[in-house]
Amino acid sequence: MKPAKSIRIRGKVLGGPATLVCAPLVGATPARLLAEARAVMRKGPDVLEWRVDHFRDVADTGKVIATGRALRDAIGDVPLIFTRRSPREGGQPTTLRGADVVRLYGAVADARFADFLDFEMSHDAALVRQVIDAAHRRKVRVILSSHDFKRTPPVRTLVRRFLEAGRLGGDVAKVAVMPRDRRDVLALLQATTEAHAKSRIPLISMSMGPLGAVSRMVGGLFGSSLGFAVGAASSAPGQPKIADLRAAFALLERMQAR
Repeated sequence: MKPAKSIRIRGKVLGGPATLVCAPLVGATPARLLAEARAVMRKGPDVLEWRVDHFRDVADTGKVIATGRALRDAIGDVPLIFTRRSPREGGQPTTLRGADVVRLYGAVADARFADFLDFEMSHDAALVRQVIDAAHRRKVRVILSSHDFKRTPPVRTLVRRFLEAGRLGGDVAKVAVMPRDRRDVLALLQATTEAHAKSRIPLISMSMGPLGAVSRMVGGLFGSSLGFAVGAASSAPGQPKIADLRAAFALLERMQAR
């Protein structure tokens, strides 16, 4: 796929003038996941993310595919991100390892119920390439992501992470970090601004936890194209409620229009 500064999916534009709101789904069983999805849908998210590492039967590819198809039926035309987050980057422990995850992602790409696959750049480069190739064969986009739950690296390191996603062939670059002080929050926003000026693909960025919550609200002003908000349950520290994030976005939009 040709890199694009913005991506249109199911009527939504990632990387466009409006920052999109994404809500995670963390149900452990098919019934819980679908009930959660129906409840979250009433709150009007732009995008949904299925955090499959919370799914009890994540190692059963057949059950994952069947549940994913049922989820697609339940959410209609809302864009869906499929994510297996590893424990080292804030995910739930599972029995899956690198090659297992690649096989799962290939099956999900073939099933075509997800619009994006989120895969961590910390995986071996060969595995990253396999996921990208499998996804692109089915016209599914790939979010290459990086999460640091311990600290915020220097600005130059963060910029490199953003740009590395594009270099590897990802369609979207995502970087999330944990701040230790206010300067770290500013570093994340500065890196997002610098990377946005150089990148050919949409960016997603956030400073996590209560201290970094402001980055979720104003990230769009600095080049982040999507903010994560709580629909029914959070998937990372510092996520605001959907209504609160939408209110913040609306206020910023009104202020800029003056």
